[in-house]
Amino acid sequence: MSRCVTGTDRWDKIVQSLGSIKLSEFQDAIAAAIDKFSLPPFLPQLIHLEWEKYQVTAEQTAVPNVAETFKLNPTLHLVALDWKLSGLFENSVQNGPVQSGREVSAIWRDPVSKSVRLKAISKENLLALKFVEEDFRIDPVTDTGANSEIIAQSLRQTVKEGMIIPSRLMLRRDIDVLCHSNPKNPDLIYPDNFTLQWHVTNVCDLHCKHCYDRSEQSPLTCAQGKSILSDLKRFCCERYVGGHVCFTGGNPLLYPHFFELYAAAREHGFSTSILGNPTTIENLQRIVDIQKPTFFQVSLEGLEGHNDFIRGKGFFKRVFTFLDLLHKLEVRATVMLTLTKDNIDQILPLADLLRGHADNLAFNRLASVGEGANLLLPSKRTYADFLKAYVEASKVNPILGYKDNLINIVLDRQGQNLFRGCTRYGCGAAFNFIAVLPNGDAHACRKFPSPIGNLVTQNIAEIYDSPAAISYRRGIAACDGCRLRLVCGGCFAVLHGLGKNISKDRDPYCFIDR
Repeated sequence: MSRCVTGTDRWDKIVQSLGSIKLSEFQDAIAAAIDKFSLPPFLPQLIHLEWEKYQVTAEQTAVPNVAETFKLNPTLHLVALDWKLSGLFENSVQNGPVQSGREVSAIWRDPVSKSVRLKAISKENLLALKFVEEDFRIDPVTDTGANSEIIAQSLRQTVKEGMIIPSRLMLRRDIDVLCHSNPKNPDLIYPDNFTLQWHVTNVCDLHCKHCYDRSEQSPLTCAQGKSILSDLKRFCCERYVGGHVCFTGGNPLLYPHFFELYAAAREHGFSTSILGNPTTIENLQRIVDIQKPTFFQVSLEGLEGHNDFIRGKGFFKRVFTFLDLLHKLEVRATVMLTLTKDNIDQILPLADLLRGHADNLAFNRLASVGEGANLLLPSKRTYADFLKAYVEASKVNPILGYKDNLINIVLDRQGQNLFRGCTRYGCGAAFNFIAVLPNGDAHACRKFPSPIGNLVTQNIAEIYDSPAAISYRRGIAACDGCRLRLVCGGCFAVLHGLGKNISKDRDPYCFIDR
């Protein structure tokens, strides 16, 4: 970099004039020659920065992917500067001349990519480094304010950048298993949030023809529900992630203690969302008064005739009326659809009708479980052609959202940026979310039987660290080596519904060329 700043010919003359000196003395020699050669005043510090980078590059220190507790990266070097020089090492060209001003640059070997990185550290980085250096701990019971979340966010970001080695408790993908053939994007390895998809009741005011669970289950008491929320808070603090509670059912608003649990979720600092059926303006206003949900999701199954055949007469019009009510109260309105052989041709026309009413429309493929086993999926070829058309339509219809992981195959073929997958981390089953049934049973994914524990008799940490949960996070063996693994991984529920081995077999609808 110093050669680039001074020019090659000029640099060679300077080096020759200095004669034979030790490399460690080179910075001082350049500083003494600033006036003689009319050199930039920041050049000695730039040379020092390059020397530190060289040392990190030459070091053979092993950098672990994980530690028992948070540790500073053993290759981390911090360099205090009087000039803002780190921009010279970034890929983007620095605009204008080098500016004077205090800067602390960090140089380290990234534990994931193994490359040597250099950047000016932020206030968030400094906070996280101080947190680890002083061996500070967040108390999940007493540290419930904004400061604990700021520390957690700073830690997550600094771990993602590789300056801090993560604790074994921190939520993370198994890098050795899942990332060997993928771009090593740390944003996909370390989740920011953990979601409890909570089916608080199976009671529902509908009887849809593809429902995957109409079983009667004794719901948890309000006290048991609040205990689960306290446990979720503890888990999120211990694992340094934010918490989100997605209330669903059945129809969650038919659970007798819904509003009390919803308020308790807000009191714990969790963001919230609702997957349910249209409700009254009074109920919706009461929800908003407690805490505006990040979104309220309702379902449609196609155009009016087909939808009302699946979900009941008049439901199509009810949904459109409710979507407008959500907009009136400024709540993000989302629509979900279960894709089958019978409605695949109705999805894009439905999306056109929903423009101006919904903020987002997405779909999941049918999971052939429960009453859904009576319906059929389209052929693989038909589905692949549909995904191509869906991606093209999304370029002109902004409400079309990406949910099914296999959409990334189309994006990859077109050279477009990939989306982050079903749960923003490919398949997030037992990774950045778990599903909880009305009786407290925990599942890796709600769309098919995938039991991993029970929140009445176990805490979330025990369930998350169980062999069953780890097996789901391991993913499908047939996906090993695929370049899209981190943002895809197929669909367990589809595999299960079609009688395949969910730990070994490739998603039957996968059409990637490998």
